[in-house]
Amino acid sequence: MSTRGDTVLVLDRDPAVREDLKKAWRTARRFLRLQREHPLWLRRQAIADRFLALEWVLLIAVTYLLIFGPLPWPLKAVLLIPWSLYSSLALDVAVHYFNHWPPFRREGLNVLLRALGVLVFFSPLEVRYHHWQHHRYNDPFDDPQTALQEIARRPGWRSWLALGKYLGRETMRSVWGFLPWSEMPPYVRALKAAKPAHYREIVATRWAGPCWLVALLVWQPVETALFLVPATLLVAPLASFIMNLTDHAPSDLTHPFRQATWLEPRTRMERLISLVNHQTAATHLTHHLFPQVHWIHMRRLQRRMGRLYTRYGAPRSMVLNSTLLGNPLALARVLGGLKRVRPVGETWAERPVLLDVGEGFTP
Repeated sequence: MSTRGDTVLVLDRDPAVREDLKKAWRTARRFLRLQREHPLWLRRQAIADRFLALEWVLLIAVTYLLIFGPLPWPLKAVLLIPWSLYSSLALDVAVHYFNHWPPFRREGLNVLLRALGVLVFFSPLEVRYHHWQHHRYNDPFDDPQTALQEIARRPGWRSWLALGKYLGRETMRSVWGFLPWSEMPPYVRALKAAKPAHYREIVATRWAGPCWLVALLVWQPVETALFLVPATLLVAPLASFIMNLTDHAPSDLTHPFRQATWLEPRTRMERLISLVNHQTAATHLTHHLFPQVHWIHMRRLQRRMGRLYTRYGAPRSMVLNSTLLGNPLALARVLGGLKRVRPVGETWAERPVLLDVGEGFTP
């Protein structure tokens, strides 16, 4: 048990919350049993995973067609603005679900699918272990929302400047973290002994990305430098980080029903956007509570949690809009929302109940 000041990180500080969490888990266990045993559920999961793999391939193919195809350069630039934003978020969603539920039974096919990530400088397997750490790690005193709160205190244009510096710094840190000469975190280094094949794949991918970039700069230097690098090495990590922020801001990592955002789509447009996004933004809180439940069932499970979420004031997602379709103007509105994130004490007046680290997650 860890402490900070007079705050004890235990959920049973409030028995009512713990009892509600137990009830929620009883519902989730029924879903887990059905997704393991029911033939219709199993078939639906397999089909969804295969289509997600196909989407991953098509997203990469269209990106290369736009950049290296015969289109005029001005048209390429215009099309790549929305496409790079949309495809970056969509690739991020695909990798997220690949890492929870590999789409193929044969590991060789999964390795081949992940290897395509090199074409857009993506390391899906390394992201898997970062993501699992993200599920385990839940320190309310080391939370991006803390940085956002500091940004919100800045007056006028200074808050925009502070937000821009924060996003730029984290984007560069993300890119640097996947380069072969950057230091691996301990949980990735541990794979050398625990899972040597995965460790070798991660190392190979780290080297393959820069090598592929050099080859492209020799083959098509202008298109690579002007279009591919910004779309994949700037927009992609930036979009991924912003998506992660909106998944957890506003949030209260000390409370199980406030640790991430959710939104039940109400309008036809919200339902369409959520469908394109595979319900990821809309169900992120539900995913954090029940990460073993397959993504195709997540919204169905979330409908059974709606009353609990409303009762405890679960935070609503601010990104379930046309940002997910590649609209940069909508992204600007999302950034405006991020720079106005208030402290937890102002968002939820009552003293929160604290969640044990790693509650309910087994990779």
